Amino acid sequence: MDESVDREIEAHPWRTGLFSAGAWRRRALFVVAAVATGYVALFFNLADRLSVTFRAFLLKGESLWGFQMDPSVGTGIAAGLAIGGMWLIMTLRDRFFPGTQGTGIPQVMAALDVDAEDPLRRHMISWRIAVGKALLLMIGIFAGATIGREGPSVHVGACLVYLIGCWRPFPSWAVKRGLILAGGSAGIAAAFNAPIAGTVFAIEEIGRSFDKKNVGLIMVAVALACTACWVYIGDYVFYGRLNPSLTSPVQWLVIIPIAAVAGFLGGCFSRAVVAGTRWVNRTLKNHRVLVPLGLGAGLAGLGLVSGGASYGSGYEQALAILQNETEMSFSYLWVKAAGNFISLVSGIPGGLFDPSFSVGAAMGQLTAPLFPGIDPRALCMIAMTAYFTGVVRSPITSVVILLEMTTARDMAMPLFLTSAIAYESSKLISKTSIYEGLSAIFLADLRRAEVAKAPD
Repeated sequence: MDESVDREIEAHPWRTGLFSAGAWRRRALFVVAAVATGYVALFFNLADRLSVTFRAFLLKGESLWGFQMDPSVGTGIAAGLAIGGMWLIMTLRDRFFPGTQGTGIPQVMAALDVDAEDPLRRHMISWRIAVGKALLLMIGIFAGATIGREGPSVHVGACLVYLIGCWRPFPSWAVKRGLILAGGSAGIAAAFNAPIAGTVFAIEEIGRSFDKKNVGLIMVAVALACTACWVYIGDYVFYGRLNPSLTSPVQWLVIIPIAAVAGFLGGCFSRAVVAGTRWVNRTLKNHRVLVPLGLGAGLAGLGLVSGGASYGSGYEQALAILQNETEMSFSYLWVKAAGNFISLVSGIPGGLFDPSFSVGAAMGQLTAPLFPGIDPRALCMIAMTAYFTGVVRSPITSVVILLEMTTARDMAMPLFLTSAIAYESSKLISKTSIYEGLSAIFLADLRRAEVAKAPD
């Protein structure tokens, strides 16, 4: 961080902004990093799609590159992959990639909580962590862990954009927070093709404050990352275009019970994950083999009893519910939530957005028989918003991202009301958001590790 750059910009804004070779080199590096973040999110997206095909090959006997497998054999292989994959990821993480644990969003938040000069920041934001996060996420995706892609996209994006500050001097405000926020917002925006939600999430949850100086960096990074994805897969809508609505004032009343219950359940999940993470971290110190194998066995068991429905992010199930009104079993939402719980408390790289939306969609579908005459897709969107709000406690992001992922403009006001109720309901059971709780655990563990390594 070079404060002379700050003084030069303040003294000569035109010269440093338009006629400085150094400024244009900084901009060029920023563009490269933001575009690279988009490509990383695209790579994660394609890997997740391929993993769905891979599981269909194992569990349903579908063809993969001209090969087929007996589902009875594939089911055993899938269970073995879940157990062995969990052990492998946690072992590699602890031995070679410390700092890659968790969804990635709490780690980025922790990096913002320390000074740029603090040596701890390099244990949260580095090239090693970016590579390790991507590698371990790939293993987790194909091992069948119940994880999404958004958290690692945020973490890797923050690493890529922030680390360019090591190549050229940037203004101090950018090095302190701006570059990390820009990379994180670009990662989540590109993951879901949701540029507005990515920008809002960076301010509402990751940064937890509003600073006008950072807004320009965030918006440019988001635009570049999303454009990089559009070049290859087009301007797609994540869950496809939907047009459900609540057609009468009476129908709006369903928002209250669904939002209150789903938000409360989301808060319970959030609190359980934070408490479970503390327990796993303590227990792992003395049982570095048994804990990963036990967690992997839990994932495998859920996969066996659910016929493989618990494996993966849940995106394909949520899409089927919203687009085709495919009926999921009553057990689906519980095994998917349990799989996501096991995956999150283990600390393997992986997110919770996709699994949470999938659980919420299943909740909404189950309520449909209770409210005849109301579009089931509207009920699903209400439950998805409520449960996700309850888990992450980012009410504005919850509404904006689901609207961007469906283009269901008529649901805007119902979802805003849903999010407000779910937010208050979640607070009854969970005092802090899941990301704040996990960030505090991560930072405390990191500080203890640094103290333990310090010479007497």
